[in-house]
Amino acid sequence: MRQQVETKLCELGALEPREFPLTQREVVRRGETCAIYFCLHGPRSVKLTAIADLKTRSMVYYGSDGVRRETIRWDALED
Repeated sequence: MRQQVETKLCELGALEPREFPLTQREVVRRGETCAIYFCLHGPRSVKLTAIADLKTRSMVYYGSDGVRRETIRWDALED
């Protein structure tokens, strides 16, 4: 999943894959993990993000301006 997220975020930001750090954090609600937050740290403080929603089993991608760019269901993702 992490590699797919990195590839998609690089595509959205027109960046080269594996050239910039990708961090991830668990999003916890009421003591349970409900999502995973990914952040690609590009050049000049550019940040592209994605959230893996564990409840809806979907991935939401955001551009560097914070606007939602795409939502993909997990069953549509490659293994």
